[in-house]
Amino acid sequence: DLANSMPMSNFDDHFDVIIVGYGFAGPAAAVSAHDAGARVLLLEKADNPGGISICSAGGVRISRDLQASFEYLKATNAGTTPDACLSAFAQGLTETEAFIRDMARINNAEVGVRWAKANYPLDGGDSFGFVTINDIPGFEPERDFTWGRGLRGGTRLFKVMQDNVASRAIEVRLGTPAVGLISEDGRI
Repeated sequence: DLANSMPMSNFDDHFDVIIVGYGFAGPAAAVSAHDAGARVLLLEKADNPGGISICSAGGVRISRDLQASFEYLKATNAGTTPDACLSAFAQGLTETEAFIRDMARINNAEVGVRWAKANYPLDGGDSFGFVTINDIPGFEPERDFTWGRGLRGGTRLFKVMQDNVASRAIEVRLGTPAVGLISEDGRI
């Protein structure tokens, strides 16, 4: 593979973090890395951002109880996932609502929370819910995202994340698929 044989010194761009995919998770990771002090590049293979996130209903899972969500996740994984990973995931679920609320400030978006039990009737499942972006003043999905014909919730959530990426001047490259990783002396 040509990419693996090319030395890193042939490249002029240097980033601390490269994120592949500009759906919802990509901007969330990019903003978090940027805010932690990293120089970030966000890549998207398509010519327009949004991925399948823009077509979703826009609900992001949250939890109001760290221990309950951990127990639920542990039961659903039946010992196949290390507790440290499940604990980190449960922690993230309890922090996601605050993250979305913080991101929503950029365009005065209205945030909604709906508590809804998890999919399986297991202990801890009643600690879950969804956070959504219910409205963004002046935002018209059909006008602003002509390529995203999905549900309104996904376009609203994506708009919030896209505006946060833009406000931080995070470099974005659309129409740029990642085709491989180049490593040299343990660096990628």
